Amino acid sequence: MRALSLNLARSLRRDRRGAVAVTFAAAAVALLCLAGVVIDGGNVYTAKRSLQGATDLAAIAAASNLPQATLAADATAAANSYQPSDVTNVTLGIYTPDPNIPPAQRFQPSSAASANAAQVTMTHQQPLFFAPTFRLEEGRGANVPSTATIVTQAIAASDHSVSFAIGSRVAAFNGGIVNALLGATVGGNVSLDLIDYNALAGGRVDLFGFAKALAFQVGRVGATYGQVTSYTVSIGQFIAALQQAAPALAPNLQSLAAAANASATVVNLSQLIEFGRYAGISTAEVEPQVTATASALGLLQAAAQVGGAPHLINLNLNAGIAGIASVTGLMTIGEPAQYSTILAVDQTGTSVHTSQIRLYLDVTLAGAVDGAAVQLPLYLEIGYGTATLGGIGCNALDPNSTNVTLDVTPGLVNGWIGSVTPNDMLNYQNEPNPGPATLLNLANIATVTGRVNAKVGDGSAVPVQFSAADIQNAVVKTTSTTDFVGALLQSLLGNLQLQVNVVGLPVLVPPGLAAGVTAALTPAAAPVDQLITMFLETAGLGLGQADTWVTGARCSAAVLAG
Repeated sequence: MRALSLNLARSLRRDRRGAVAVTFAAAAVALLCLAGVVIDGGNVYTAKRSLQGATDLAAIAAASNLPQATLAADATAAANSYQPSDVTNVTLGIYTPDPNIPPAQRFQPSSAASANAAQVTMTHQQPLFFAPTFRLEEGRGANVPSTATIVTQAIAASDHSVSFAIGSRVAAFNGGIVNALLGATVGGNVSLDLIDYNALAGGRVDLFGFAKALAFQVGRVGATYGQVTSYTVSIGQFIAALQQAAPALAPNLQSLAAAANASATVVNLSQLIEFGRYAGISTAEVEPQVTATASALGLLQAAAQVGGAPHLINLNLNAGIAGIASVTGLMTIGEPAQYSTILAVDQTGTSVHTSQIRLYLDVTLAGAVDGAAVQLPLYLEIGYGTATLGGIGCNALDPNSTNVTLDVTPGLVNGWIGSVTPNDMLNYQNEPNPGPATLLNLANIATVTGRVNAKVGDGSAVPVQFSAADIQNAVVKTTSTTDFVGALLQSLLGNLQLQVNVVGLPVLVPPGLAAGVTAALTPAAAPVDQLITMFLETAGLGLGQADTWVTGARCSAAVLAG
């Protein structure tokens, strides 16, 4: 019996039948758990890819309709079988596609007015099929989730570019002033007639085509738009480029071109136009699909403002205004504010500036006091006017919804009744301090002098809206917080203190001499107001005003940016 038991024991130790079943039974739980993890993990991965695709589409929809970005993102989520509540965040901002900026810093949140991009975050709860089975007994595995939280994010941006400008208004033709100003610009005598003036005022010049022509003039064909604006060109090359870019205007520019050929006047293009994001594009490539134009006359006026060192323009004019006998004057145009231009093709935040202007007018009034003519010497200093691109609202699918906001600050005005010299006018290192001016000289026996200063303007920016129709028609809008001319003259004449000076031996001075001068100056306010307005408008300027316009606004379809 004992031998039988020993044999049976040995047999059982050698018997391997059923070992696999036992091993499988022991490993089944682990295998099922592993299979559950693989299956749930695969489902989560697939769900995340699906959610990322929906997030990408939602970001594109939001960036394509920034004014209603959240609604657009919610609708896109719903259209892709997700709940609007899965869209947990929509942030508007500015995306800058600059390779020199780290990718994580290229998107910066901003106000809706300046945004060109949208960042969308979606959060979705994905069910887990096998994770609940890991609860082997009640009270254990209570922290095992039944869903996985999936978070995806996408950034989409559209190309928002606006071409806009400040200054250089185009007004009625006044041959004497226009020819004097253009003559100073080209460095020669100019006799522009009304036909040529109207052609140049109405002729539009494509700025990208003009830049190509400038590149040709300086022998740099194929240079980038940014490189072109870094050049300083002669006024002759500038006008030749205008003729090349606008062949229809070539005959009207002929007299200016002839005067400019022998001129040493130069134009600093870096203060004329900024091409922004298009600066790195070669002029040999296809032109960017954004409208950017300026009138030929406006470009010539702008050339006068960026012609290097301030230059003096002598004016001897026949005003043709009742109450004014004659006018002589001086004008200097200083450089625009540094690191800025007069025209720009760029995104929000870009600013353009006018130049600082100094104007001295010695006005002889038509009336007389005791047989002597009354003089009114006026010195005006007009500060920089500034326009900053505050925002663009547009939908790539609806061009008629485009609107642009410029934040415009008119130039402050410092006005004097007093006397200045040509050297004072040219010295931009120091502000002129006019001395007393002679208003009446009575046969060198007695004189009446006076001096007064007044400033107008508050320096605050005013938002100016441009609709799609305004942009299409390049409508010029004038910004002014008050009637600068009227306010300035009233302040000057109202506070003017006169002094009677007797020269030589005691003589009989007519009584009420100062009162007579005051009486003669009072009705002169209206004609002098008209004179200043006429002169500055014809010169393409405004006293304490800023003229701005938008010639193009591009809102391309949004694309993924991150």
